Amino acid sequence: MEKFFLVGCQIDEIEIKELLLRRYHTLDFIGSMDIFEFCDFIILAIKKDKKDFYYSQYTALLPRIIQVTGKYMPFNDFYDTITGANLDLRPAEEIVEESREIRRRLENK
Repeated sequence: MEKFFLVGCQIDEIEIKELLLRRYHTLDFIGSMDIFEFCDFIILAIKKDKKDFYYSQYTALLPRIIQVTGKYMPFNDFYDTITGANLDLRPAEEIVEESREIRRRLENK
């Protein structure tokens, strides 16, 4: 049920219909779904829509990324950077301790 409220708070009915029609071109199949399956479907459509948007940004920015960094960046790396999926969410102390341990191992070699 919380998925329903999550989706309901983010977009209105017209936006949902527009998104679903744009992505899937018909609402006949979608209208026969139960509410939970429908909510999952909307969430998936939103995620795919955002991923498509980021891909268009990626294709526009890729020449500049290569120019600045001197190397190719795969889309998945770009997507993880933009969405924050590659962020380490552990406490800072834990990260610092891990880096100190790595440094100790490298110095002992």
